[in-house]
Amino acid sequence: MTSLGMHVPMGREARQPWVRAALFAAALALSALLHGALLVGLPPLPAWRPPEAALRRPVRPLVLAEVRAAPDLPGFAQPEKFRPENPEAFADVEPLQKNLLEDLRAEAEALEFVPPAPAEAAAPLPAPPADLAGMDFRQDILEIENQVVAAELAALPRRLSPALDRVAGAPDVTLPATADAIAAAAAAADGRGDGSLRPLSVLSQAVPSAKDMIAAANQGELSAADRLREQGAMLDEAPADVTDVQPIEQLLAVEVSTYRAADEEALYFELAIARAGVEALPVIPKDVLLVQDCSESITRTKLDYFKNGLIDYLRTLTTVDRVNLMRYSDSPTLCFPDWQPVTADSLEQAADFVDDMRARGQTDLFAPLQQVLKLPRAAGRPMVVVLLTDGRPTMGTVDSSDIIARFSKLNAGEVSVFTVGAGDRVNTFLLDLLGHNNRGGSWIMPLREQIPDAVKRAARELSRPVLANLEYRFSGDSAAEVYPGTLTHLFLDRPLRLVGRCPLGQQTAVLQIIGESGAQKRDMVFALDLSEAEDGGEGLRREWVAQKIYKLINDHLASGRAGTIQQIRDLSIRHNVPLPYGADFPL
Repeated sequence: MTSLGMHVPMGREARQPWVRAALFAAALALSALLHGALLVGLPPLPAWRPPEAALRRPVRPLVLAEVRAAPDLPGFAQPEKFRPENPEAFADVEPLQKNLLEDLRAEAEALEFVPPAPAEAAAPLPAPPADLAGMDFRQDILEIENQVVAAELAALPRRLSPALDRVAGAPDVTLPATADAIAAAAAAADGRGDGSLRPLSVLSQAVPSAKDMIAAANQGELSAADRLREQGAMLDEAPADVTDVQPIEQLLAVEVSTYRAADEEALYFELAIARAGVEALPVIPKDVLLVQDCSESITRTKLDYFKNGLIDYLRTLTTVDRVNLMRYSDSPTLCFPDWQPVTADSLEQAADFVDDMRARGQTDLFAPLQQVLKLPRAAGRPMVVVLLTDGRPTMGTVDSSDIIARFSKLNAGEVSVFTVGAGDRVNTFLLDLLGHNNRGGSWIMPLREQIPDAVKRAARELSRPVLANLEYRFSGDSAAEVYPGTLTHLFLDRPLRLVGRCPLGQQTAVLQIIGESGAQKRDMVFALDLSEAEDGGEGLRREWVAQKIYKLINDHLASGRAGTIQQIRDLSIRHNVPLPYGADFPL
């Protein structure tokens, strides 16, 4: 130990580091030898990489010994084609032709002639298959021609012409007549004419003679050019009555189902129109008004379910839509003074408006419906109203029939109204007819717990309108009775349904539906084959009876005739369909 306190190793202790270093070097050398032997002696393990034998495929070595050039073959010198301008080439071609003819003649003479068997000994021709025995290929040719004509007609621009009512017993051709000619003919029939036209006797002559008709037409003293111009004007259509329309039936599909009733000579059918495939019509922007009943009859628990549904509905709106909300009890209150675009701020204000709803006061249903009609409507934007209520007014106009009739008359199909209700006290008559008569529908749920799901379904089905203000008509030769008379807008996620009844012998019909997509008129024309449709079952007839009852109820609300109620009862008894709505039915 030195004075600084440092320890200096001595003897064996001083040799220990060298011993450790020697042992480490020996172990390292032994490890290197062992690993080298393993790498050299063992094959590669397939866990890391495949063996080299599998990676390398044996290939025979290519030995290039000698390359010889291919000799040039003598070309064939074809003689020039004989033409009048080079007769010298014919001398080379003539010997070849003679030799060829001699060879052909020799081969023909060497063949032995075998006479053909008589026709009686020939085997009979095989009979045509049973499915082709009665086939007339002329019908196929006509079918192809019809398809070609149909394709050519489909390529022509489509125009919408006004439908003309048929007049029973009208002549096919009527001569044009001016106002003066008609007045002269009437005066002659009364005995006050100038004698140029003799009175017509209904008993002796039901149809005037051609001479009298021409004389009556000439009383106006028109020139030949004026008469020709007047005759042409009778066949011309006003430009306002003829509108360019764009066909869209290739984007839609119609499903037809039928039911043949055993107890009557009638065929019932249903048409369901929906989009075909992934290609869809462009969605048009819409204005959405959510109307919530906040009266005491709703109760706080049911109102909470409605509020949850309203919040979910607001989440489905797009940035091209406009929105507003209304709550009512004894008087209506709007969330915004006018339509608001769908933004984060407007949705937040709408959510606060929904959160502030409380169930109190009486119920005046007709007042908010009147307020709905005062909201501005923009061209090209369908206005969709969703009314959430139990349909039990307690003040103002309380009669359901009056509310339906008055609002439907004032609305005239301009605003599309859909209703949502739930519970055992809901007025299904009011909610159903209010939607049915105003281009809408209804969702009536038996339990109040189902209200949020019903509102979500309404939001989903009404989110993408593609065609507004629909009208339809069937071909003039169709005797079908089709309902509903007023269609809803066409939505991508809500099929459009029509039910009809026609004579049993009718097998085909043509349906045209016309609507608006913004400023563009569009139409769809479907050729319906009722004979090949699927069976829809008894429920199809019950649906037609229900739609027929809707129509008769509307007739009763509009006219008040007592006979309409009896028609409804007879229809219900004849088809074994119970009268709907119970005590709410307008007896």
